[in-house]
Amino acid sequence: MQYDERYTPYIEMTGLLPFIQLVSRSTPNLNAATVTSLIDRWRPETHSFHLRTGEMTVTLQDVSMITALPIEGKPLCMSTDSEGWRQQMEALIGMSPQEPEVEDGGKKDRVPADAPFTWIAANIAHCPEDADDEVIQRYARV
Repeated sequence: MQYDERYTPYIEMTGLLPFIQLVSRSTPNLNAATVTSLIDRWRPETHSFHLRTGEMTVTLQDVSMITALPIEGKPLCMSTDSEGWRQQMEALIGMSPQEPEVEDGGKKDRVPADAPFTWIAANIAHCPEDADDEVIQRYARV
């Protein structure tokens, strides 16, 4: 999904604009040898890296500095219950995937609790050029 500059005022209000700008650019080059050596030195029992110079723990502040995600202020969250997710999605973006059809009065094997990425890509990947502010806000929420 492509970032549309028309989303900027709405994303800016959330405090997530630096993060969005970071991930909208190309992904950073990863040094496979460095990643492998860090994996080898990870100790899950202490949640830290054991390096020659000493122990190193990744803190929330480290993650914030690297990703430009804010760690202060009110959290951006809502109910994560599986029940009612379609209604929440409808309220936020004005549409949601259809309920799966049950064959011959049978029982559903699985109750989906999220929107498939294929549905998101097909329905809300690109904001229409002639969209008004309300529609642009809906697309910015995705």
